[in-house]
Amino acid sequence: MTAAPLAMILRAVAGGPRTPAELARALDSSEDALSGMLQTLHTGGYVQEAQPEQEGCACGPCALKSLCRNADSPAPSLTLLKLTARGEVYLGRQRSSSRT
Repeated sequence: MTAAPLAMILRAVAGGPRTPAELARALDSSEDALSGMLQTLHTGGYVQEAQPEQEGCACGPCALKSLCRNADSPAPSLTLLKLTARGEVYLGRQRSSSRT
């Protein structure tokens, strides 16, 4: 992925914690189209869950946990995202390079 789409997604998250649905609307995209990139950003350490995990599930305790496709998955379900320090540094570099 090129830096421009990555930076666009990170800038959208930088405004405050956002859900994948909110990001999709803000970026004029679909949740399905963004899901892989959000997982990549999460794995790369650029974004993280804005809510702490509860009882081993990012969604928290739920009566449907036994049916949840993400409950035992190594990839967490991303429900509310915020930037990490690494994501903030990346955006800072992007801003600096666009000024020169």
